[in-house]
Formats: sequence, structure tokens, C-alpha cells
Amino acid sequence: MTERSTGAPLPRGLRQAWGLDTTAGRPGPKAMLSLAGIAASAIALADAEGAEALSLGRIAERLGVTTNALYRYVDSRDDLDVIVHDHALGAPPRIPEGADWVEAAAAWCRALRDRYARHPWLSDMRVRIPFAPHSLAWLEDLLERLEGSGLGDRERLQAAGLLDGYVRTRAGAARDLLRADAGTPDAGEVIERIGPDLFAARVPRVASLISAGLYRTPHEVAEEDFEFGLDRILSGLRRLAGG
Repeated sequence: MTERSTGAPLPRGLRQAWGLDTTAGRPGPKAMLSLAGIAASAIALADAEGAEALSLGRIAERLGVTTNALYRYVDSRDDLDVIVHDHALGAPPRIPEGADWVEAAAAWCRALRDRYARHPWLSDMRVRIPFAPHSLAWLEDLLERLEGSGLGDRERLQAAGLLDGYVRTRAGAARDLLRADAGTPDAGEVIERIGPDLFAARVPRVASLISAGLYRTPHEVAEEDFEFGLDRILSGLRRLAGG
């Protein structure tokens, strides 16, 4: 496979992700590291400390090499982000046999949600050029699942963007709520500290929902809220498709 030139060269990280660039031709001693090993070390660091902890210096330290030595494999932080994001995202799951397009699309969304739950920092990464193999494989997979929907090509692409954006947003929101939930007093304690009468006077509808036991902790409602939104989106797409 050869790279086709259309003007500006592809970033090295993207070329590496597609197997169009190796360290073999780089000057210096024999390569002692691999991109997979660098990505695995970076993912472990991000899992432990978040994406904000990622830097070439920290990863080099974990791998027992100098930062300058790491530059032989990765040119910049942008390149690192492409490689780490693609490895952490991984390949999409297989389409369930016998599933209709709605069930197949829902399974895709849950699988992507689970991938973000495995690496909570992943939904925060903003890859500048999102054309790495695994990112496009997820899109390709979802477009295939939507083929039986009756939606046109443009509508399927828009539906894919809508579903991907929903999953990413919900994953980030669930992560943030669960983090806050660990050190946040429950609703009853908050009301008690504010004062039940003042709380009811200021936000009577919220107070009524809490009194009825309908307001629960983020941990309790994360799955329920995700499924509620997903069902609304898929119901709308089914109606758009004439189903």
C-alpha cells in the first residue's frame, strides 16, 4: 500500500496508524520500542491519571527511555493523540446475527458507550484529523447497520453523526456525574442543609420529584437515562425512514 500525495503531507501519526510509516528508515540505533507498546503505556497512564497527564516526557519515563529517544517514534503530541485514541478505541464489535437495523444500531451505541466507560478519558480527546483506521471502522460498521433502514445515503451519514455524538456526550456526562457522586451529599442531605421550606419555595417541581423518590443518584440513573435518550433517537430515525 502506498501513500498518494495530494499536496500537504499526512501527519506522521496518521500515516503510522495506517501502516504507511515505520521507524525502520529513521536514523539512529536499532528500534527498541513499538508503536503498540508506546500506545499501551500511554493508555495505562491515561487510565490512571486522565488524558491531561499524557505527555511525551511522562510516557518516555514509563518506558525507561529519554524524551528525545521517543521522538524517533512520535513527532508531536498531535501524533501521540492519534495513535493513543486509535488503540484505545479499538475495533468495533460484530453485528448481532438476525438483528434488525434498530437493534443493530442500538448494540453499536452500547458497545461504544462501554468502550468509553473502559477508558473514561477517551471521550475528552479531540483528535485533529479523525481518519485513523479504528475511528473509520466504527463509522463503517454503523453505516452498514443502517443500510436496511430505508434512509438515504446522506441521512444515514447524518444519523451516524447523531448517534456517535449522543454516545460521546452521554459518556462524558455520566463520567462527570459519577465522579461528583463520590463526594457529593445525597439529595435529602442537600435539602436538609438548605432548609426544606426554602428549597420547596425556590424549586417546587424539583422538590416534588425528590419527595416522590423520582430523583435518584447519577449512579442509579445513568443506564436508564442513556437508554431513554437512545430509544427516542432511534424512534425518530425509524419514523424518518417511514417505519
